[in-house]
Amino acid sequence: MGHCFSCCNGVTDSEANGSYPLTNTSESGAANSENKAKPQQKKMGNLLSVEQQRLDTASKTGVFALQDQNNISFPMDTLKITGLRMLHIENCGLGAVPPDISKLAPSLRKLKLPRNKLPNLPDAARELAALELLDLSHNVISQLPSALFAGMARLKEANLSHNRLAILPASISACAQLKLLDLSYNALTALPAEVGLLAALEDLDISHNQLSDIGEGFGPGLKRLKRLAATHNQLCGLPAGLLTSSPVEVIRIEGNPL
Repeated sequence: MGHCFSCCNGVTDSEANGSYPLTNTSESGAANSENKAKPQQKKMGNLLSVEQQRLDTASKTGVFALQDQNNISFPMDTLKITGLRMLHIENCGLGAVPPDISKLAPSLRKLKLPRNKLPNLPDAARELAALELLDLSHNVISQLPSALFAGMARLKEANLSHNRLAILPASISACAQLKLLDLSYNALTALPAEVGLLAALEDLDISHNQLSDIGEGFGPGLKRLKRLAATHNQLCGLPAGLLTSSPVEVIRIEGNPL
């Protein structure tokens, strides 16, 4: 009678006796692993989709912008974009720029790589002849290629602030159209005489360095200089030519033993 009751209620003898069929644990584990992998695969797929969208947008607009990411590698696919005018990678932990950056030479006007972990730039960056703006601020650059600026005749703005530069390459003299040069918060102990030959320069910031002297020839060649910030250095004086032979309007020198 007991058996009839269990069968009539859809319960097997083994279940009625408290025993249940064994499940395949390996199959169960595999299923769980597969279920866990699916969200990760979906996330990767979403990231790839976002990256592709960003590249597609850059192909249409000529602007590639990436900000606030964690320790990325240089996006090599950007080097395949024809007509890229601006490359902006900021606060992404970027640690290196490849020599192939020169592939962007025909069109790149603005290279903005602030707030990363760059220790230098490749020699090939000198080939970016169309560059008008270079922003390498807030990195860990201690040295730049000596010929970096040799081919940058169109450069108008250079922001090299908040790095570890001890020397500015003399090739800066090739930047005949340079209007703004920010060298603040570095470790400069001297300026190359070539800086004094930048006839188009309007704004020069050399604050927070270790400069004890600017150089007597500094001034006559700076025919358009309007603002000089030289605060917090070791300057004991300023070149006479800076005051008499340049049109400088604002000079900031606080924080020096003058």
